[in-house]
Amino acid sequence: MYKKHVLENGLTIIGEEIPYVKSISLGIWINAGSRIENERISGVSHFIEHMLFKGTKNRTSKDLASEIDNLGGQINAFTSKECTCYYVKLLDSHIDIGIDVLSDMILNSKFNEDDINKERSVIIEELKMYEDSPEDLVYDLLTENIYKGDSLGMNIIGTEESLKNLDRNELLNYFNKYYVPNNSVIAISGNFNFDEIVKKIEKKFKYWERREVNVELKKAEFKSCFLSKNKDIEQVNLAMSLEAVPLENDEEVYALAVINTVFGGSISSRLFQKIREEKGLVYSIYSSQSLYRKCGELGIFASMSNEHLQEVYDSVIEEIKIIKENYLTDKEISESKEQLKGSYILGLESTSSRMMSIGRSLLLNNKVESTDSILKSIDNVDKETVEKVIDKIFNLDKLGVCIVGRDVEQIKL
Repeated sequence: MYKKHVLENGLTIIGEEIPYVKSISLGIWINAGSRIENERISGVSHFIEHMLFKGTKNRTSKDLASEIDNLGGQINAFTSKECTCYYVKLLDSHIDIGIDVLSDMILNSKFNEDDINKERSVIIEELKMYEDSPEDLVYDLLTENIYKGDSLGMNIIGTEESLKNLDRNELLNYFNKYYVPNNSVIAISGNFNFDEIVKKIEKKFKYWERREVNVELKKAEFKSCFLSKNKDIEQVNLAMSLEAVPLENDEEVYALAVINTVFGGSISSRLFQKIREEKGLVYSIYSSQSLYRKCGELGIFASMSNEHLQEVYDSVIEEIKIIKENYLTDKEISESKEQLKGSYILGLESTSSRMMSIGRSLLLNNKVESTDSILKSIDNVDKETVEKVIDKIFNLDKLGVCIVGRDVEQIKL
């Protein structure tokens, strides 16, 4: 059962008490990600994430890490297209330190000029690291082109040019604009008393100043595309994308989860069984859904030898046509539901997974469903909705394709 409380400054706290565990996971979620940036400040959300670990008025960068690390806990953060999250996982007896450290990072980070310049180099190296990873590169290139001209297509890390041009004033202007309590959620899961932890959070965050903020998102237009990039690697990496449904379309989101599990989301899926197990063309092939506010996509990824690229691509296209023509069987729908429920329930055994789920859901979708409600929503997926979503998504007129590998720029699939 979730409990929710909103402080006077607009900071929303949501918690799930689990008395039979010995840990607590706590995350501060900020409604700001790369999707609200523009090309000039591309990467600013992620840059700020790095800077909050570089020292505060009260702690050095080493202190921030060691205070949690020395207790056997974890402290980390991530930036996504639509949000940024800073989180700790600790023994329940140490949560006061976790709250103190996270509040210090949010409220007292220094943004020292020397640290900004050092971290700029670190982030540029991170960008190069992802560019050296074919699986990341092929996905980033495809996303950039299916959402060409929209901020949703921009790399979360930014570009080398934008990173070099970001200065302290731009970082602080963005930080002060979006890092406000009424644009944030604190999510907690684990062994704690909700009323007590609300008091502790309020003590640390009550002087966090509320400001007017407006995060406006328009629907990103999905654009069909085909692109390739030469890279001297042993395998060809293939990424494909179909326009899907937005995060807020609950009924269709659950239906898509059922469809994805059957199509390519598990080792018993059609893509895995046909293309890897039966034909032996790939080692890795899968599909996954990336759902955002007002838009979404179903992605397909595979890696293979050059000589198998055409056959793998044709096989994926064939499976898209088959599912569009014949839909799913009753047996497939039923088995997929059981897979989804089992996977979801197993994920509940981790306080960090639970914290991530409730924090993201409340921040991005403005609601949190109970476990029973989620399981019921999975069970309620019917064949009619599944077929409606298949008709909507498996449309080859809305297809993005990207290949990365050796000597691929002349390939026409």
